[in-house]
Amino acid sequence: MPFINRLLHWARTSPERAAVVAGDRELTYGELAARASRSELPAGGMIAMQFEDPVDFAVAFTAVVGQGRCAAVLDPVWPAAQLARVLEGLGPDAVLAGELCPEASRPSQLADPPPDARFYCGFTSGTSGMPKGFVRTVGSWSRSLERSVDWFGVTPGLRVFAPGPLAASLSLYALAECLYAGATFYAPAPEAVAGRAAFPEILRSGHIEHLVGVPSALRLALERAETALPHLRTVVSGGSRLSAAEAGMVLRAAPAARVFEYYGASELSIVTVRRVDGSAGSEVGHPFAGVQIRVHADGRTAGPGEEGTIHVRTDTAIEGYLLGDDGRSFQRHGDWVTVQDTGWIDDDGALHLTGRHGDMVVVAGTNVYPSEVEAVLAGAGYPASVVVGIPDPRRGATLAAVIETPPGTDLDVPRLRSFLKKQLPPAKVPRRMYRTVRLPLTPAGKPDRAALAAMVRTGGEVHELPAR
Repeated sequence: MPFINRLLHWARTSPERAAVVAGDRELTYGELAARASRSELPAGGMIAMQFEDPVDFAVAFTAVVGQGRCAAVLDPVWPAAQLARVLEGLGPDAVLAGELCPEASRPSQLADPPPDARFYCGFTSGTSGMPKGFVRTVGSWSRSLERSVDWFGVTPGLRVFAPGPLAASLSLYALAECLYAGATFYAPAPEAVAGRAAFPEILRSGHIEHLVGVPSALRLALERAETALPHLRTVVSGGSRLSAAEAGMVLRAAPAARVFEYYGASELSIVTVRRVDGSAGSEVGHPFAGVQIRVHADGRTAGPGEEGTIHVRTDTAIEGYLLGDDGRSFQRHGDWVTVQDTGWIDDDGALHLTGRHGDMVVVAGTNVYPSEVEAVLAGAGYPASVVVGIPDPRRGATLAAVIETPPGTDLDVPRLRSFLKKQLPPAKVPRRMYRTVRLPLTPAGKPDRAALAAMVRTGGEVHELPAR
């Protein structure tokens, strides 16, 4: 683990300091180290784990990796069908789900594995209906942690709140930063994740000083704050762009805070970072420490202001995929890697992001590939379906499914919605559904997604289906 040795240091020097807090549950550094070392794990090198409770998650994750295993972190909201596909494709040696490991008769010795050891398998959306399972080495996060805790000011005793689920790499990395630096990590209790009404109360009652999340989570945490939050001194946004309205809301709720936004990917870690001042635009900042960026256009390195595919040279990238690699996302080209995002570099060396790769839509911080949802629609008997993202001020984007149905054809909407909810996580279920007599096509004969998105926004040539 990139922070096991540091965690053990804090357990020795500050054993009573809170390490993880979730609702009315609290775990000190001394307790976390002791419980993780006493956990008896199943045999095998890869242990899959699926926990809703953040405290139990922290113990299990520390035990699995601190004892030299690789933790495959499964999302607790996955439907049973998707979970089964992932487990079949990944083939872990054991699965821990919802309950802690039994207590061993003799404690294990926790320690950081070697830098080249695999310690974490996370998941990001796939284009073929199967989530991509990426794998990280200890060194990739160790180097990133050394830089980010200093850059963002994560210090011993700092009170940090990450509203997102720990199955998301952004929130998991925030937990790692805390345990590395000796800070206290606050997470919503499982019942608070659904309602999210508790987020502002956590900020106030926990005297939170450092807030980390995707824009939608930050908005949910801050927009209901009735007064300014004087304790909040740093806000870090990642996962997708902060809109000008969102940035203004953050700055109003936390007037004394430094607000940072970073561009990165689960496969790359942090690529660029910038200080947010409330202005809008495409800039996502200058290269983070240890990162070099260049843009490729037409097989050559692009000049300033010229748009192309973003390539990164970094020592914090993933090792590769263990599951779901379709060759359309993360790629290596010598020392350089790319996730196929597009952008350009200005004369000052700042990166401007113009598109996430392919047709990916970011819904409430979750990366969604339309083709994944379209495959499920096809399985329901609607192969002529296209999914597009529609701007949404609260969620970043809303998924809309447009289904081609000839005149007079019945469409069982309740059955279809029930089927989608069983097959897909909540963020990937289209909130709006439409029918059309014929899908518009590009000159190449492919569905014209831009035209469909415009039709949905204007109501032209599409008919919205009942919400239930």
